[in-house]
Amino acid sequence: MKRLKVMACMALLLGGLCNVPAADRAGEILGRVADGFRTMKRYTVRFEIVADDYRTAGGYAVSDGNYRLYPGDDAEVFSDGKVRYEVDHRRGEVTISEVNRSSRNILDNPVRAFDFLDSEYAFTLEWERDGKACVRLTPTDGSNAASGEVTLTVDTASMRPLSLAYDYDGERVDVSVEAIEPNADAYRAFDRKACDGYEFIDFR
Repeated sequence: MKRLKVMACMALLLGGLCNVPAADRAGEILGRVADGFRTMKRYTVRFEIVADDYRTAGGYAVSDGNYRLYPGDDAEVFSDGKVRYEVDHRRGEVTISEVNRSSRNILDNPVRAFDFLDSEYAFTLEWERDGKACVRLTPTDGSNAASGEVTLTVDTASMRPLSLAYDYDGERVDVSVEAIEPNADAYRAFDRKACDGYEFIDFR
């Protein structure tokens, strides 16, 4: 019996020691992914979004913290880092709101879509193999992050993201990163004249 207790204690101790490198590795991966985006002042990300039966291609372009997001054919979102202009071309509407700077959702605040290293999220390394790694992120108690988990899959050679998955109480959204280009050719600022005749709805 005593020997079994000793073996159990050793197993717990070794398990704890094995988890430390995994946690460090997850932090290293998240840090290098975030640093890769910070070093690019201008860049474009192209993606595909899948949610249940809905599927669409889109992307966003960032220029010095400003962005243009185009999640589909009929919508565009512009931001100068402070104000967000959501343009619905089909309805002829422009919705204006303040930027949610704490958000990491790629469709809400794309400039921070891959920046998870702070007190908002706890992270664990789910697996690493075949040149890829998967990190699971869970909002910490008292954080401003949306409830639910985020799963990030990364190419460990380039330290570039391959995919994101958001799981909000069973509602899952998958984002496949198709390309990351170190330029912002798709970027342009919001032009009120281009929305002449649209209804403006201001929530600020």
